[in-house]
Amino acid sequence: MEKEHLFRISRENNQWLSENYDDLKKRYDKCWIVIQDRKVVQSASTFDEIMKVVRKYDPNKVRVEYVQSEEVAMFF
Repeated sequence: MEKEHLFRISRENNQWLSENYDDLKKRYDKCWIVIQDRKVVQSASTFDEIMKVVRKYDPNKVRVEYVQSEEVAMFF
C-alpha cells in the first residue's frame, strides 16, 4: 500500500475522531474503541479485550483509542 494512501487513511480517522469525540464520550465512556473508515467497528472495556479483537483488522487502517469523559491533566 502506498505511504500517501496510508497517511490519508490515518488523517481521516484522526479527523473523524476529533470531530466526533463528544458523541463518542457519551456512548463509549471508559472504553477502548477501534476506528476504521471513520466509524467505530469494535469496542471493549479493557485493553486486553480490545487487543484480542483488533488483530482481525489491518493495523495500517485502524486507530485504537481509549475514550473517557473525564478530562486528564498531562504534564511534560
